[in-house]
Amino acid sequence: MINPFGVIPPVSFVIPTRNQAAFVATCIDSCLAQAIAGAEILVLDGASIDGTQDILARYGELIRWTSEPDRGQADAVNKGVRAARGEVIAWINSDDYYASDTIVAQLVAHFAADPALDIVYGDGTMVDTAGRTIRRHRGTPYRSVDDLVIHPSGFVMQPALLFRRALFLDAGGLDESLHYALDYELFLRMFERARRVERVPDEVARAVYHLDAKSIRGMRRQIVELMQIKRRYARRLRFSALQQAKLYGGIASLWAYYGASRLGLVKTT
Repeated sequence: MINPFGVIPPVSFVIPTRNQAAFVATCIDSCLAQAIAGAEILVLDGASIDGTQDILARYGELIRWTSEPDRGQADAVNKGVRAARGEVIAWINSDDYYASDTIVAQLVAHFAADPALDIVYGDGTMVDTAGRTIRRHRGTPYRSVDDLVIHPSGFVMQPALLFRRALFLDAGGLDESLHYALDYELFLRMFERARRVERVPDEVARAVYHLDAKSIRGMRRQIVELMQIKRRYARRLRFSALQQAKLYGGIASLWAYYGASRLGLVKTT
């Protein structure tokens, strides 16, 4: 995994983390297992106090890592992508991992075969801390940005999407004022700018749902951020009355899901 000086890595894995010592090794190991020649792994630790640094140090030169205070997940990912040397970025959070040992290489091959391809994405799976499936998250086929905005929640599971570094930089990176729907908002901007997008029918990544996961602990705040982003895009894209109705129907379904989760009617961890 050590990058020869002067050679552009085919992919850079960017892993933001903070106080996730229980998960980070599984995430890193799933990146290493891809066995992509010349790939690099960057871990951005937000000054963890749970022993994360000891775990990172054990990997030696297999990874590049820093541990310092940051302004949140968006800041960490922005730093990681700016520091990355790879043409393709695989952003994966430290409590997620890849579904197989070959999936990232398969996606990187799509980029290599088509120089105009900017985004490749597939399906994800929500799992509990024992690896048991909670539910599958299927990537939504891409037709237009309008459809992505209308889609009730996230149209793709964040670690199930790879993108060209140049596209991320052209889009301006993550909005550091967001904390729960930052990936959703970034992907909308990137899909608008992408030259070509491809969806694959494969399971790419698994996201571990646990009590301290942002999407669980901050579900209400995540829905509020999603609403704000969707409304802003609806105004800019001049949604029709029918599109507005679909949009608000989707938002209502998010609040219904939140209520069901609070009542224990749906499994979230």
